[in-house]
Amino acid sequence: MATYAERLVELRTEKGLSQKTAAIELGISQALLSHYEKGIREFNLDFLCRVSDYYDVTSDYILGRTDSRSGLSANALDDREEDVIFNTRTIYRAAIQTHERMDAGSAQAGDAADMLYALTIYRTLFAAAQLGYIPKRWFSIPPKLAQAVALSMTEMYLAEFPEKTVNARRYGGPEPKSIEAVIKGVEGIIRKTAGTLKPND
Repeated sequence: MATYAERLVELRTEKGLSQKTAAIELGISQALLSHYEKGIREFNLDFLCRVSDYYDVTSDYILGRTDSRSGLSANALDDREEDVIFNTRTIYRAAIQTHERMDAGSAQAGDAADMLYALTIYRTLFAAAQLGYIPKRWFSIPPKLAQAVALSMTEMYLAEFPEKTVNARRYGGPEPKSIEAVIKGVEGIIRKTAGTLKPND
């Protein structure tokens, strides 16, 4: 496991921040942050909370107690018997599994995954509002604009997704069953739908 000093340097570097910028935004001197990053001084609980929020990771990750930035234990990501079934819970678990892998690959990939998930949920909420399942008043952007921009942003994030190989030391072995179930489930629907489409569709 990494030390808190290594984690602080890793997270700041991933964000492309200078030590001076990070120190200012964290409300401490650059000299003090330097001491933390070198392991010369230990920080207090207040700083641990601030730095966890700042880098959007758990305090356990900062302290080197876990490799999961989101707080999931290693066994929380292990396959479950029900992961082979294509259902809502499996979709959630596949999303979490994928996010953990991408976030471990790079902060940029983790941020892009967050935005894609948020856009997907937003588009689902938008559809639910149009059909009367949730109030339309929850949305402040006109419907046509919201729909067009959310779709455009989704395509933009997909096109500019950062390429990064998965850290094999953390994620070796076979693909998680939940991810496999989602891929097979959706591809089955695509094949079925494509079979009903005319050649020019």
